[in-house]
Amino acid sequence: MNGKPRIFLTSNVFSEDEIGSNEKISINIRDKISQLWNTLNSISDLKLYDGRFPTEEEMHDITKNFNPNIIGCHLSHPITTNIVKNPDLFAISTSTAGFNHISRPENDDVIITHTPGVLFETVADYSIAIIMANLRNLIDLHQYVWDGNWEPDEKWDLDQNLSSIIDNKVVGIVGLGEIGQELMKRLYKLGVKVIYTDVNRALRLERIHPGLDFMENIEDVFREADIVSIHVPLNEATKNMVDGSLLKLMKKNALLINTARGGIVDFDDLLNLLENGEIKINLSFDVYPEEPISKSILARLKAIKKKFPELRMVLLPHNASADADTRGKMDILFLEDIIKLIDSNKVEDLEDIHLIPAHKKKLKKNQWRIKNYWNSK
Repeated sequence: MNGKPRIFLTSNVFSEDEIGSNEKISINIRDKISQLWNTLNSISDLKLYDGRFPTEEEMHDITKNFNPNIIGCHLSHPITTNIVKNPDLFAISTSTAGFNHISRPENDDVIITHTPGVLFETVADYSIAIIMANLRNLIDLHQYVWDGNWEPDEKWDLDQNLSSIIDNKVVGIVGLGEIGQELMKRLYKLGVKVIYTDVNRALRLERIHPGLDFMENIEDVFREADIVSIHVPLNEATKNMVDGSLLKLMKKNALLINTARGGIVDFDDLLNLLENGEIKINLSFDVYPEEPISKSILARLKAIKKKFPELRMVLLPHNASADADTRGKMDILFLEDIIKLIDSNKVEDLEDIHLIPAHKKKLKKNQWRIKNYWNSK
């Protein structure tokens, strides 16, 4: 390769001047971002998008003209099939745990890195927060005060705004990965009964946490739990996994939590069942099929709330990982992996970067495009 490798970062948020200067982030994390940013600038031909959210057309134009070897992105930047067809592109790094926004080529020969192992604590913390907010009806009560509806003859009442605590609830976790495990551990400390389903049974965790019960069938989780929290990745197997058949199994006044990906829940089934009164469940959602949430879905949810005001809805703007230091640590992993890709000379050099699971499994078997980069050094 003639000259330095070409790196295209799809948002200025990754830079020293943006997230690296955010005063909400600890100084030691900001310093590390600054160091990595300087290193990346010195060893690459770096192109940074001047903004946060390039359009699909802008993405295609930039990648066509700049012809990057590595693209750095996050969830709001879909990497389309047309982009990955570029033969000079050999790696994509995403500053997210999930990677369903990246189209993988047919040969699956473009290395993909992500940022796992960083956000599980903040997402678990956030999940508990939106569980509690829903159980205690905090959103509606806040709005009640905010709108000036708290009148003198309603100073305090024994039964007007009764809600529920978590102690006597059964929480069902769908997916006991990093986030699901962290949520389980926090709930376990509170003495809450936890059941779970996963592709693999976690026998070691069951030994450490007596009373943690495995459900082989997801139907049993939806049938038995008072609160169901979703923590699986979005892929072909999980798309629209939570459909009408599962939703109909939920108890009346049960709570459905989704901080994973919006596409895991079949929103058409969910909205139709709620509109028709076939299910009476509460929702705490941080993710949606389209983001921002589509106007049509929001309008339907508002109509459901108006028709059934007793239903509680906590709807938030995909913010579960938005702890300041967590986002800073994600940027560090992201930048470190890009630098290691640039510095690499052989497959063994990639063993300690954060490859997506499928690529980690076949690292030494696949014919990766990056080998052309190594040969040209």
